[in-house]
Parts: sequence; C-alpha cells; structure tokens
Amino acid sequence: MICIKAKGFSLIDLMIALTIFSVGILAIARLQLLSFRNMEQGTLRTIAILEMSNLLVQYRLWQGEDTFQSAFDTWQEQVKQLLPNAQVQFTPQGPTCTLHLSWQPLAIPYNLVDTLDYVG
Repeated sequence: MICIKAKGFSLIDLMIALTIFSVGILAIARLQLLSFRNMEQGTLRTIAILEMSNLLVQYRLWQGEDTFQSAFDTWQEQVKQLLPNAQVQFTPQGPTCTLHLSWQPLAIPYNLVDTLDYVG
C-alpha cells in the first residue's frame, strides 16, 4: 500500500481565499468612491465660500449703487454655472447683508442640500 501526502492548497481553500480577497477589494473600492464624493463636496464648498466672499466685497464697495445690481446679476449667473442647482437669497440691510447660498450636488444619489449663510 502506497500512502501519498498531498501538499499545497485544495480547491476549497483557494475558493475561500478568493472570496475573502474579493470582499476586501470591494470594501476598498467603496471607500474610494466615498472619498471621491467627499472631495467633490469639499470642492463645491470651497467654490461657494470664494464666490460668497467675492459678492460681499463687491457689496461693501458698491452698496446702494446701480453698479452693484448689475454685478450681483452677473455673479448670480456665474454661481448657477459653478454650483449645481444653486439657489441664492440675498437680503441687503443698509451696511450689512444676509446671503444664503444652497446647492445640490448631482453625483450624490440621495437628497443632500448644502447651505452657507453669511450675516454681517
């Protein structure tokens, strides 16, 4: 009688290892997708903050003049091109103003509205 000892992996060992490896790769891919979405949202927030600062500087320079209204209209069109589904509410109150800017990123499948407010 000849006894042969098998060395190496069996097919079932290989299948289990591949399954564990696949689950790990899918988890890494999911994390990568979430990081891209967060990066997109951060980029949009940065654009919104810069654009709000731009408008507030123009308001302080030209408040109460007709020049500001045309600059505001131009700014509002620019913001609507830069931020998806952008909504702007601007309320001037003498030397101060209230600016409310919201948008909804297109890449995020759930309903998310990001908002920035400035009062000052």
